[in-house]
Amino acid sequence: MPDPSVPSPSPYRWPIRILAVLILGVVAYHFATQGSVSHASKLRRINDVPPFVLTERSGRTITNQDLRGKIWVADFIFTTCPGPCPLITANMAKVQDAVAHDPHVQLVTFTVDPQDDTPAVLAAYANKFGADPNRWWFLTGPEKSLDDLIENGFYQVVQDNRGHPLEPGQFIVTHSTSLVLVDADGVVRGSYDGIGTDGRTDLLNGIKTLEKEENP
Repeated sequence: MPDPSVPSPSPYRWPIRILAVLILGVVAYHFATQGSVSHASKLRRINDVPPFVLTERSGRTITNQDLRGKIWVADFIFTTCPGPCPLITANMAKVQDAVAHDPHVQLVTFTVDPQDDTPAVLAAYANKFGADPNRWWFLTGPEKSLDDLIENGFYQVVQDNRGHPLEPGQFIVTHSTSLVLVDADGVVRGSYDGIGTDGRTDLLNGIKTLEKEENP
């Protein structure tokens, strides 16, 4: 016979447990979907790109005002780089192909070695990668101006290593390998891996997000 001192299990025990599991599942799903929607639909505002005046490979003077109203992608290379720069530029060429239908997007390459990367040198380099002279600019200028812009405007690393013994694997300039996304107001909105396919995919999604912001 059942011990009367031991309470009988409630007939509602399992329905209550099942209901609790269902509620937790709904709550978890809500937070997961809310988080993914928020991440996909918003890019944080990182920094305003400060004013600049630089020279394009064509010899034309380019300022930050020439980019107002455009979504743009910046990268940082030097033409004699034996390491990541050709990979970054090849990746930018693929971005160029992906946005070829959209004249609202501009690509901008900044040299980190203005001592050697004259407009003529940049022009020859750009031609190797099929850079559209209207859609993809290559800029050079005074070294200090470029370094200040890269470090304080884009929050990217650049360091001239000339005059010091180079360590194994070190090049004459240490610099960022990122692709930086800037909105039509000149505000940095994202930084992406400039070498891998995943970074390029995320960048292109970021461009779409900015376009939706401008045309909701």
